[in-house]
Amino acid sequence: FIVACGGGETEEVVVEEVAPETVMYAADASASKVNWRGEVAGVYGHDGFVNLKSGQVEVAGDKLVGGKFEVDMTAFYPTDTASYKDVDGGRMSDLQGHLATEDFFATATYPTSLFVITSVEGNTVKGNLTVRDKTNEETFNITSMEMTDNGVNMTGTLVFDRQKYDVAWVHFMKDMILSDDIALKVNLVATK
Repeated sequence: FIVACGGGETEEVVVEEVAPETVMYAADASASKVNWRGEVAGVYGHDGFVNLKSGQVEVAGDKLVGGKFEVDMTAFYPTDTASYKDVDGGRMSDLQGHLATEDFFATATYPTSLFVITSVEGNTVKGNLTVRDKTNEETFNITSMEMTDNGVNMTGTLVFDRQKYDVAWVHFMKDMILSDDIALKVNLVATK
């Protein structure tokens, strides 16, 4: 602003924009959900969930600006009972056990996976996903987000190519019957 003062002199007043305060919210692991889905030959898929181990969300004003989330990979909970019932030799525990092996997530060696936010633009979140000690940039698309003084409730999706993380089933028909894409639907609840 320029203000004229009596004798023709001018005084310049600079108004600085104050950046909003950054607030950290801790993820509520028991209230948050990480659902997964893998397709088999386009005919059916397996789906279920894994548990969030820890995480935090960084917010400036009403905008998401950062965060990181660690997932417990030691326990998979399949929910697709139509394709894996506890009858005729096919059990949920069989699928759980197979997902934990070297064919898939090798959970004895790699018990957690990690997503670290690197940038946010609108509803598009870029971040580094680490699975089996392999890290690649992935995109998380926010489908809804509610922020209050007490916390954040955010839902979104992330689809990643399992081959980039050495999640490669060793089977002679593996690429013909198992999709490379694993879809995650995440509902994150974080509080002060």
